[in-house]
Amino acid sequence: MIHNFLKFLFTSALGIFFKEYKVVNKTAIPEEGPLIVVSNHPSTFMDPIIVANLLKQDAHFIAKGTLFNSVFKDWTMRNIVKAIPVYRRQDNAGKGQNNEAMFDQCFEFLEEKGTLIIFPEGTSISERKLQDIKTGTARIALGAEARNNFQLGVRILSVGINYSDAPSFRSDVWVNVEELIHVKDYQVAYEKDDRQAVNLLTDKIQHHLENNLIIADDEQEDQFIKNVEAIYKNELVAELNLDPKLHAFTLTKGIQEAVNHFEDLDENWLETLQKKVADYTRRLSNNNLEDRFLARSKDEEKNIFSDSLLRLFFLVLGLPLYLYGLFTNYIPYHLPQIIAETLTKDEEYMGPMKMTAGMFTFSIFYSLLVFLFGRFIAHGDWWWTVGFAISLPIAGFFALLYAQRYNNLITHGRLIALFYKQPALIGELLMERKAIIQELDWAKEQFLAIHSL
Repeated sequence: MIHNFLKFLFTSALGIFFKEYKVVNKTAIPEEGPLIVVSNHPSTFMDPIIVANLLKQDAHFIAKGTLFNSVFKDWTMRNIVKAIPVYRRQDNAGKGQNNEAMFDQCFEFLEEKGTLIIFPEGTSISERKLQDIKTGTARIALGAEARNNFQLGVRILSVGINYSDAPSFRSDVWVNVEELIHVKDYQVAYEKDDRQAVNLLTDKIQHHLENNLIIADDEQEDQFIKNVEAIYKNELVAELNLDPKLHAFTLTKGIQEAVNHFEDLDENWLETLQKKVADYTRRLSNNNLEDRFLARSKDEEKNIFSDSLLRLFFLVLGLPLYLYGLFTNYIPYHLPQIIAETLTKDEEYMGPMKMTAGMFTFSIFYSLLVFLFGRFIAHGDWWWTVGFAISLPIAGFFALLYAQRYNNLITHGRLIALFYKQPALIGELLMERKAIIQELDWAKEQFLAIHSL
């Protein structure tokens, strides 16, 4: 019961914490087992919440044994989280034999048509990359089938989780669900050579995950992909007539694949482009500008002053509601950040801690405000009290929108000022941008020509 209540709370929290929470190919998810769900693991505690939220059925997690190292933790992990411990060599070499019990428990669970959730990388990393996955998932799946003469019907579902900025409130997450792997397809290979079958199935899982993730070789390449996204994604959206929300992952994946292609084809050209993009992005940052403010069409440039006036008009009219939202939401909004930063410095823990803390701070603070309003202002009037309660989250989201519009106006105004004070600088930036766009257009044509063959 506690598990189901927590699942309901976290399901609701995900929709609030993330601005864009997109699940692709959700219809591929079975509603019953025997099923093993595998996923990448960029955010230690956020990933299990997201994967569990995809499933209608209850599921058990495979979790590292260090999370069970006290009586309280062991009871919580087994009964609330519904986790099965696995003891890794790097954590405690002396407990390796305990994994025999783990395998038996997983086999029995799958035989009862259960669903397991496994993060086969074995550890959590915040970078956009996928480590070589461990063979444990394949060994569990094939072992359960072998115990049942490959008549059990175990399937493996791969889920790729892509965060725009996992620790940040109102960031985006893109969840890609791959088609099922039917473990019975590996029966012949297993009967011929069980170890080879494990490796083949592991490679298949790795391939499914890689297809659904944005993967960068290193931090420099990752930053380059993000910079190209910022500069070129809208150009692609307009040219290809795409929905930016519907095709966001596809566009970024295409950019990543193009980078990998030209890294193999012409590394010198790619390094030169990376330098141009880095220099342009650095100059924008030094002048507190963003590329989207320079990426205006000529018609839009003519309306730059009218746009600014409309933005200013919105800010003036919306100021009272913004102040109301700021007053009623400031403490519960900022307190989770303080709590998370006090408890951890690890980025992969930051997001789920902020989300979990926010569930409590907003619930407690809103309840207190509603009580005080109903008791001392509405004097027990039920309708006024309900109206006030409904207004709290609405005003909070408006305050976030207002702050974003305000920051946009400031950047907009800074751009207008630079047009008059330093026209040469703006001209240089526009020329740099034009040169980068030309290079990217050429690369796009080359890449599409090769991949359309």
